[in-house]
Amino acid sequence: MVSRASVRWILVLGMTALVAACTNPSTVPGPDPRSDTTATMITWTDGKQAIQITCGMAGGCQNRALAMCKGNYTTLNMENMPTRGDASVVRGTGTVVVRCAA
Repeated sequence: MVSRASVRWILVLGMTALVAACTNPSTVPGPDPRSDTTATMITWTDGKQAIQITCGMAGGCQNRALAMCKGNYTTLNMENMPTRGDASVVRGTGTVVVRCAA
């Protein structure tokens, strides 16, 4: 029979995993395993700073751009963007270049 303490621990671990899974993507450049993205600051063709984000899963680039730009950004370029159900192993990673709007 399962004790109350065991049930309590399982419940706590489950809630901790749920909170970790629902956290927002990182707001700073670098890798973010939670959203399966990597963000890098680059100089775009117009000589101004932009953010290049690579992502492996559908919605990852958009979520990271929203987090880094606090919801307001302009897309400068998109390549190889993932969609739900595609073969990411065959397709490879998607890349988007965004600039945060003021």
